[in-house]
Amino acid sequence: MDDTTASLWDCRWPDPVAIKVAADRILASRALDDPALNRKLRVYVRPDPPGSVDDPISALLITPWAAERIYWNQPEQTPAIIHAAPLNVNDEGRVAEGQGVMLETRDRTVPVLIAWEPETGHHFIETLLHSVRDYDSPEQVIAALDGEEKPPAAKKSLTQHLDKKISRRGLFGFLDR
Repeated sequence: MDDTTASLWDCRWPDPVAIKVAADRILASRALDDPALNRKLRVYVRPDPPGSVDDPISALLITPWAAERIYWNQPEQTPAIIHAAPLNVNDEGRVAEGQGVMLETRDRTVPVLIAWEPETGHHFIETLLHSVRDYDSPEQVIAALDGEEKPPAAKKSLTQHLDKKISRRGLFGFLDR
C-alpha cells in the first residue's frame, strides 16, 4: 500500500475553531494535578496571515502544556512532507499520528509531528515551546516567542535562599547587620 496516496490522509479544510475544540477536549481529559500543565493558561488559537498559495495554512496554538504551530494541508492536496521510512497506517487505514516528518513550505523545511483528532482530521504540529509553566497568559507566551520578553523567573522559596554557599567572612558580615 502506497503511504502517500490521498486516500490515507484525512485532511480537512483548515479550521482554527476545531483545533481549539480538540485542545479543550484533550485538556479536559488530563488529570487536574498533572504537573506538566499550567492551569493559568487557557487554550488560545491565532491564525497566521496567509502566505503563498502553495504553503500549508497555519495557526499558533497555545495550550496549558505547550506552544505549537499547527499546519493544515488543503483537502485535495497530498501533504508536502519528507520522510525517511514508509509512513505507518492505523487500523482504519489512515496515516498514523505521532510520526515525525519534515514539512516543506515555500521558504523552509519544518520538523513536525503528524497529528489526527476527530474534530480536525490530519494536521501537523511544530513545537515552539515544550513547557509553558512559567507564563501567566497567552500574551506572555507570544511575547517570549517573538523574543520580546524573557519568561518570568521562577519564584524561590526561603529554603532555596538558605541553601546558598557562603564564606565565613560573608557569614560574619551578614550577622553584623
